[in-house]
Amino acid sequence: MNSLIERLIATHRMLNREIRRELQRRIPDSLRLTDLKKRRLAVKDQLFRHRPNAADFRAAARQVLARFRTKRLTHAH
Repeated sequence: MNSLIERLIATHRMLNREIRRELQRRIPDSLRLTDLKKRRLAVKDQLFRHRPNAADFRAAARQVLARFRTKRLTHAH
């Protein structure tokens, strides 16, 4: 898989985590949330420019996730 696609998927996941963390705060920072969501949308737009078919994008994302999980499991032991 293209390393650009892998980096975009990883960035999208990281932004999703940051958005979830911000939302879990007692008083979420709305400006930060807006910025994170805009950045996430920009990454998603880039992904769809490179992988316009949604099914193709999901398959690519599953491959990247499986690779990350494998790395995490091997580093945990």
